[in-house]
Amino acid sequence: MLLNFPTELIQLVLWNCDPPAYLQAAFTSRRLFEIAYSNREIILHQLYQTPGLTDGLEALQTKALFSLLLNRSFAQLYGAEFYADRRVFDFQNRVIDSRASTLETSKDWDRVLLVFKGHSTVHLFRMEDGKLTLEDRFQPPGRHLGDIQVLRTAFDRDRGVYVLHRFKPFEDHNLDTNHPFVKHAQQSNSHGSIFLAYHDPTSETGVIRMCAFPDHEGYEPVAFSAHEDRFAISWFHTNKMNDREVVLYTIKQPGREEENEWDSGNESGASHITYVTYEPYVLAETNEEGSSDDMLSEKGLTVGLSFNDRGLQLLHHYRAQSLYGSFQRIHSVPLLGQHKPRLVENACIVSFSHQLSLRFSIGIPFFGTHETGDINQGVRCHWQYLALGIATHRVENWTVACLLKSQAHCQVRHCGHTLNLDRGRRFDNWEIMAQLGDFKELSTSPGSRVAASRQGTRIAVANWKTLYIWALEPQVLIEDNNNGFYPPAWRSPSSGILELRPAALQLDAVCSQMRFTQKEDELVLITDRGLMYLDLGPNGRGTQILDSHGHGIMEDNRP
Repeated sequence: MLLNFPTELIQLVLWNCDPPAYLQAAFTSRRLFEIAYSNREIILHQLYQTPGLTDGLEALQTKALFSLLLNRSFAQLYGAEFYADRRVFDFQNRVIDSRASTLETSKDWDRVLLVFKGHSTVHLFRMEDGKLTLEDRFQPPGRHLGDIQVLRTAFDRDRGVYVLHRFKPFEDHNLDTNHPFVKHAQQSNSHGSIFLAYHDPTSETGVIRMCAFPDHEGYEPVAFSAHEDRFAISWFHTNKMNDREVVLYTIKQPGREEENEWDSGNESGASHITYVTYEPYVLAETNEEGSSDDMLSEKGLTVGLSFNDRGLQLLHHYRAQSLYGSFQRIHSVPLLGQHKPRLVENACIVSFSHQLSLRFSIGIPFFGTHETGDINQGVRCHWQYLALGIATHRVENWTVACLLKSQAHCQVRHCGHTLNLDRGRRFDNWEIMAQLGDFKELSTSPGSRVAASRQGTRIAVANWKTLYIWALEPQVLIEDNNNGFYPPAWRSPSSGILELRPAALQLDAVCSQMRFTQKEDELVLITDRGLMYLDLGPNGRGTQILDSHGHGIMEDNRP
């Protein structure tokens, strides 16, 4: 219909489009492209509405202006819902157990531990450039003696893999009842016993470290996290719902070693099991006698755990919350009779406008700067951190997500500090730099899934089957847009806050875990349809591929 209008009227329509709509219209037909591409005033107008520096624009030729507009539109993810490529990996129709599987991204690798429902094998994959490579398989010892259900998995810092699983012996009178697995399980309840196995893919000896939890018979693990030689488990009693604990375990020296000729733990052919002991410490507990901390009664069951700040903090996640709800400092375990580490709520009062302050939950910073100078000249070491914060108005019940900044100055003469984003959350004074427009938080049990890219130029939030991704320039935001990178029209007329606009992608699948890879425009997601890879780069064509490469990877039919 637009093509039937005279050129002057089409130009007027394009002038009044926002940049995403202008570009979308420009590429719908040759005539619209020629009009959009050749009109210098319209292109300049659209550039002034798009984030980016405007110095020197007038000196550029029309062709260069249009090319610059395209480049900036890709940086802002304009139209990403149309050009983003996605690949879903198929594993012989096996269904991923999202609770037991784990994603990990670091500066050196992107890895995923996949567990499939009804199977006890744990698969270690490496993800690179949208390709999936099988690195190893891990078999919990004892699978020939009973049924094994993998409950949780985790990586440690040294490429090792933890597997928390339930073992239930077969109903076979010929079983060796003296075997530790069988003996321990038969002394437990009918649901079996919980064991933890540690696999080291880099080990030449292939020894598997094992331990059990006899003090928690009748309990179910609901959350698990590991860091070096320590791990934490959130337990709840299956028959006493008010009986729950969060326990920190420190692994002690390995105990006895046992031949394991009848079973291999991984493809390298592990032949030994080392039974280790640990030192447990109850960090938080609730039972019929009360709670060790009042916050436990308010927040409910800890459904997620994660170590932070090189293992010096433990973050607690609760139902229907996108960010962690509280944390504990665990520098050292208190001696007997001393108070437990206090649960500190993740809450901070931040000014939202002149008339309103909101109570924000604030995530671990995803971007930071550290500037040093000569203190003799009045220049001090300056720290700045950028983090995501989420707040809900207590009366009107609307929710807002903002990018918050905190800063500090170091007084030492010669600063030798290095930037550590994990420690940036320790500050209490935060101010709003921008608001994530169109943000919606799930109020159902899982909560929204949140991820930030490595360099801080992307923030993604998954709400069931919809993925929202905000493009941002963190260095500009942390300096409060002092160079005018974001146009004035991007400020909210009511609050005066910069409002960033997302790209919204329909996944056609429910996302349970999500991470950016080492690249800013790539994400890996665990969904109910399988493992999904998204490429938001400018070379995308909106392709959707069902990758059956998993058939070759899964050619081994071991359970």
